[in-house]
Amino acid sequence: MADGANGLRLITFRVGPETFVVDIMAVRQIIPYSGSTSVPTAPSFVEGVIIVRNDVIPVVDLRRRLYPDLGTTDREPLVLITHSTAGTIGLKVDAVRRIINVSRDKLLPPPPLIRGIRGELLIALIPHGEEVYLLIDLESVLTGDERRELADARLQGKAD
Repeated sequence: MADGANGLRLITFRVGPETFVVDIMAVRQIIPYSGSTSVPTAPSFVEGVIIVRNDVIPVVDLRRRLYPDLGTTDREPLVLITHSTAGTIGLKVDAVRRIINVSRDKLLPPPPLIRGIRGELLIALIPHGEEVYLLIDLESVLTGDERRELADARLQGKAD
């Protein structure tokens, strides 16, 4: 994680009812979501693909991933273009809020389960003023099998 002079630098974003944070260094770009192109052979967890600077980027809808029963939102979603071991992935979120600096000693361990979110996804809870942010592990957004499936799909696309 990015350690600045004042601690960790994190970007905050909303998905459903909660505010999440990730390391700012894992986010390459934030773009408005204007739709994605579905690909029949794409893995089921990929909503579709977008093209950014001639790169084809799979998009994962975090709202559907984290809160499958929540439904849609009236807001115009955004896409966080992120780096992970599975490659570059777009994460569709409800809103991006701001960048915060947090001291490492403010990180609190999460309970095993919070509102139905997979426990392994959460790294820590961060009290910040009146809010509590949920620090997520980008590597855990996709399961190990999903990361392999995405990597295999990318390799097959390059071989064709």
